[in-house]
This record gives sequence, structure tokens and C-alpha cells, in this order.
Amino acid sequence: MNAIGFSELWLVLLSLLGTPPVGVTLPNQPEPDPAADAARFQAVTGQLDPGGVVHAYVSVDGDLKGIAGYVNSMMGELRKVEPGVPEVNVPALLRVTGLDAVSAMGFSSVRTKDGFRNKTYIHTPDGRRGLLQLMGGDSKPFEVLNLAPAGSDFVIEQDLNFKTLYKSVLEGAGVVMGEQGKAMVQMGLNQPMPPPITFTMEKVMADLDTKLTVIIDADPTKMVHFPDAPKELKIPQLKGAVLLDGLGWVADELTKVLAPMLVQGGNRAPPFKIVRNANWVGIQLAIESENFSEREKKEITELGWETALLAHHLPSGKLVLASGKNFADQLFAPKTSLGQDPAFQKTMKDLPEKGTALTYASPAFFSSLRQFSEKANQLSNDKEHEQDDRFIVSAFIEILLPKNARGEGTVTTNTKDGILTVSNSAHSHKTSLITGLASPFFGVAAFTVGQALEARDQAIGGFEEPHLEDFQRHIHEHGKPKVRRTEDFEKIGD
Repeated sequence: MNAIGFSELWLVLLSLLGTPPVGVTLPNQPEPDPAADAARFQAVTGQLDPGGVVHAYVSVDGDLKGIAGYVNSMMGELRKVEPGVPEVNVPALLRVTGLDAVSAMGFSSVRTKDGFRNKTYIHTPDGRRGLLQLMGGDSKPFEVLNLAPAGSDFVIEQDLNFKTLYKSVLEGAGVVMGEQGKAMVQMGLNQPMPPPITFTMEKVMADLDTKLTVIIDADPTKMVHFPDAPKELKIPQLKGAVLLDGLGWVADELTKVLAPMLVQGGNRAPPFKIVRNANWVGIQLAIESENFSEREKKEITELGWETALLAHHLPSGKLVLASGKNFADQLFAPKTSLGQDPAFQKTMKDLPEKGTALTYASPAFFSSLRQFSEKANQLSNDKEHEQDDRFIVSAFIEILLPKNARGEGTVTTNTKDGILTVSNSAHSHKTSLITGLASPFFGVAAFTVGQALEARDQAIGGFEEPHLEDFQRHIHEHGKPKVRRTEDFEKIGD
């Protein structure tokens, strides 16, 4: 029973019976401050939508500090009997992460015409610091709305302040190992990368206050064979690009390294060619290279990736990895953009127009994913004895990817006192809550159904193999079935 979460099931049952479950009392709790608690509650709930199917508030003010202090004290006591316990200032390490800046959290979900609007708010009244600064700074308009062409099916734009991560790693090393440990980390980052790369990891980290952009455009009118998969399993032809702000120089350095190798030629030459013009410096796939077999050339061409490139877009300074040169050019050319796409506008309706992160998945993305999943389920469970597996997978597909699946859109913004994430979705926060509470029951049901199906198969197999001929002969001779002895039945169905 423990394999299906017996303790969770027991706590849920106790709650349903009205018996309070055993809880945990957090250590070192601050003295109650009703005025501060009320102000914190108002600050959080003011960012949420009232009413709806979910409206939740959780105060964690001082909790992490209390736990960190308790752990520090406990380690000090352990050190009296076990000198090998390391001396780590846990509260100081917590301050480095910045997680102690979180004072409260709130969640809400309200119904809309096309699903739910969900909000998640993390309250940091004293400002974001440490790792909380990793995912961006000030909110600003989203550039991807102009870069991505209309009809794009999956899009991400995410600010990344990796300098914060670098600083946190150094500070953390100082807390754990002192100034000597901090110096060791800096020395390691100053070491050159493995040849033939000439720059250091510190150079990369210094330029990693960046922005990650992902754009994928699927063409359902061009279905292509998925490599190393059954020939019946096909996917829409995909065009896509990954862009990183300020890192175009990486392609410059890579071009310098590969250029001499390409001049030498021969079988050992990488299967690339140099791209160098007013807009681009980088490398492009050379499909005609002898390094590719005829089969590989055919697969790459069918996927539409025969001109894939990694390059520095000189006007913007971006590092661009694209499925094709034409698609990369299209991103920076005048066109009907994603921001003008009616499907995008409908999905993102009433979401913030500025932020530090945006994610969008089109309705066509989910319908294509459903078709692929259904076909994969059909091909992988096509035997008669696999019909139960096929049915279970189909049920999950129906729940997760319904036929009328809508697009999904999410925007994260940094406010003066916290981090707010707003999404338009077919699912509410309640779904996650109910799934978490019901997981023990799902485990029991899956375990029980599995055992029942196994017992049934064993019984049928045991009947068919040794007893089928005897059963048929008995009916022919006596006109009625032979009654099986109890011990035989128990042996088969046990």
C-alpha cells in the first residue's frame, strides 16, 4: 500500500471524517502583528481577482528565517557530538538566495468566456533580490510580438538576469567556504574553455543579462515523417528559432574557429559553410557535405532544415539558432506579425501588454499535439491484449488535450512589491489543487484496476491453456459445463 501513498490517503480520509490531521509547527515564529498582517493581506489580495473558483492567500512572513535559524541551531548542537558537521551559516545562505524576501503569496482563478483567468502573486515588500532577480527586471513591451510571424504556434520570451546568478554563486561560495572558496570559484570561471574555444566562462556570464526568445511555426499542410519512428507517425513541418540577446559574439568566435578547418577540406571538415554579409556572421549547414549519408540528407531535407544556421544577427546583436536561413531572415523583415494575429489576440485578451516573460501556445498547437498523441497511442498499443492500455492513454489524452482545446497564454510582470503572473487557460488553479488531493485515490484506483486486469488475464490464460479441451469435451459428452473444483479456482484466480 505504501507504493500508492498510504500516508497521504490516510490524511485525506481523516480530513473527510472531520478529524484534524497531524501538522507541523514551524519554529521561531514572530510575535503576531494584526496591523501588519492585515496590510499584507490587502496588498496580496489587491493583486488578485475576487470571487471565482479559487481565491487563496498564504502568509509566509518570517517562516523561512525561522526555519533557517532552527537548522543553524540544530547543526550547532550536532557539532558538539559530531565534529564533522560542517559550519554553514544557513540564515546567511538564505539571504544570498533572496527567498527570505518572500512575505506572502496569493492565487486566484475566475471564469472567462473561453476558460479561466489565473493569477499567481509573490509578495516581496522589501524588494526582489538574489535568485528572485534572475527572471528579469523592469517590465517592458514584448519584442517577440514583432519578431514572430502571424500564425506562429509556440512562443516564449523570457528576460534572464544571469549576472544575478553569477553574483549569488560567488556570495554563496563565500558563505560556505569563506573568501578562499569565493576566490576558487572566480579562478575556475577565469579558466579558458576547452580548445579550440578561446573565451572564458566568466566572459559568457558577464554578458548573460539577456533575453531568451523561442519561436516555433508548424505547417499542418506539410506532414513529415518523424525520424526513427514508425512511418505512419508524422508531424507538421516545423520552422523555428532560438534567440539570445547580446550573445551574437559567440557565433563570431565559432566562425573564427571553424574557418581554418573548412579551408583544409577533406572528410574531417565539419558539415558547415561560413555565412558572412551585412546582416549575418555565422555558420550554416552544408547539406551537400560528404559527412551526411543519403538517408540523412533525405531526412534533413524533408524536415526543411537543410539551411539551418547558428549566426550573429549584426543589427540586433542577437545570437540566432534557426531551422533555416529564410526563416531567420523573415524574423527581422517587415511582415504580418504575431501581435496582429487574431488567434493570438483572442488567447492573450486582457493580459498585461508589458512584462518580463510571455508564453503563448496556439489552438492549432494543441490540436496537432492531440493528433500526434492519438496516433502514437494507436501504434504503440495496437495489439488485442493492449486494448486496456490504449483505453487508459486515450482517457488521459481526452482530459489533457480535449478536442476543443483553446490556446494558452501567460504573462509575468514585476511590480513594485512583487511578481505577478497572469494566464488565460482552459484550466484553473483548482485543477492543480484537486489533482494533488485526489492523487492518492487515483493511485488506489490504478493499482486496483491493474490488479483486477492481471487477475482476469491469469484466470483466462489458466482456463484457456490447460482446461479448454477438457471443457469442450465435457459439454459435448454431458451437455453441461464441468464444475471446477474450489482449489483449482483459487489457484488460478489467486
